[in-house]
Amino acid sequence: MDFGWLLAGAVNSIVVGARWLGRQEASTLASLSGVVALVWVVGALGRRWRRRSTARKIASEKLGDEARALKERLRQRLAEPAGILPDVVIGAPTMGASQAFERDMEAAAKTMLIEAGGHRAKAKRVLRSRLDGNGALNGSEIGYWRQLGALSLLDSTHDALAAYSRAADLAPNDPEGQMLFGVLSLRAGKLDAAEAAFRRQIRLGGAEDGGLARYRGGTMLGDVFVARAAFDDALNAYQDAQREVMALLEKDPENPALQRDLSVTCDRVGDVLVGKGDLDAALESYRCGLGIAETLAKRDPKHAGWQRDLSVSHDRIGEILIKTGDLAGALESFRQGLAIAERLAASHAHDLEWQWDLSLSHDRVGDVLAAMGKPAEALESYRRGLAIAEEVAPQDPANFARQRELAVSYHKAGLIEAACQNSDEARDLLEKGRAIIARLERIASYRAQWRSDLLRFDTALRALGP
Repeated sequence: MDFGWLLAGAVNSIVVGARWLGRQEASTLASLSGVVALVWVVGALGRRWRRRSTARKIASEKLGDEARALKERLRQRLAEPAGILPDVVIGAPTMGASQAFERDMEAAAKTMLIEAGGHRAKAKRVLRSRLDGNGALNGSEIGYWRQLGALSLLDSTHDALAAYSRAADLAPNDPEGQMLFGVLSLRAGKLDAAEAAFRRQIRLGGAEDGGLARYRGGTMLGDVFVARAAFDDALNAYQDAQREVMALLEKDPENPALQRDLSVTCDRVGDVLVGKGDLDAALESYRCGLGIAETLAKRDPKHAGWQRDLSVSHDRIGEILIKTGDLAGALESFRQGLAIAERLAASHAHDLEWQWDLSLSHDRVGDVLAAMGKPAEALESYRRGLAIAEEVAPQDPANFARQRELAVSYHKAGLIEAACQNSDEARDLLEKGRAIIARLERIASYRAQWRSDLLRFDTALRALGP
């Protein structure tokens, strides 16, 4: 370390001291000079240490903020449906996978992102270069592939799948690695690969203490069958997984993670029963999940995830009650879900996911009120949802599902305005919705869906007259 700057400061102080002392003896001046020099060195080193300590603290806090932001983006990415239309189980909770992906992201944030100066694209380039043999890995090759996969997942399921596929190949006996590869294969629509991965995960959990791997693999194997519309196979897979979770709960009945996973299996079973047309059995299964969700939400009212689970459970039951014709019961369920969504949105004012959930809750209430022949109340609910959606959707223009949902809300509100003879308001709403679909129609992958949507808007607009 260069101490020249310290000595220069000390010399300046000595000169000042000498002028002040005037004709003091040489020994006194020498002693004073030594003391001043020592004080300067110690003081300067202390100041430099404090500056570096502060800088390290700021850098650490910045790194922590970046890691949290990346993990939150990862959660949102995993919460998105695999396709544009959300009516698929593929977008449902992935048993334990989200936490594993987040751990990989955190590992990348603590290592490669630091080395790359916080630039994610550069971190991915460095990882690829080292994995290609250009530089020392300084760690597990499997871990590096998983870090690359987690960083890639924020932008591309395809790139993430390639990285996690390599990690799974390198660790064929790791059930978690098989699970993550299976989840991404499922999201990418590679159902055969997903099925093979989940079956390997189940086999690897064959030991007495492997119940966790078995029920998680079994649940997601059921998701594969649902994607194939093989509902009987899906129901068997979900019920097998449910029995595994219940066996674990007998040994550890107060385990909240197991309780939550049991509620997820109840919801999955309910989803399949809806697909099979057995609404009474589906409602019973959903209510089983609701009971667990209520217990967890009461246990920790500040746990946002458990509160959201409870809101979703109310919404699922509301959807079933609509199908059975119990509109009053459906409205009550949706309003309970709305109350929770309002609290979550208020406490997470800058979180787009919570705000969007609130918008959808208003929309569901509006749907039931419209079905009950209460257009004024329905329109009020739709308008509240639209006000939120209009704020959120432009902040994430690449989220086509949200863009389409906003357009659908415009359509529903526009039809009610038209029915109430409010032609100008109806036209304004319908034209806004049509403009969104017209933009989306340019996306070839979903052109058939967009054209169908455009036809609905054009039909409604023609009904208003010239």
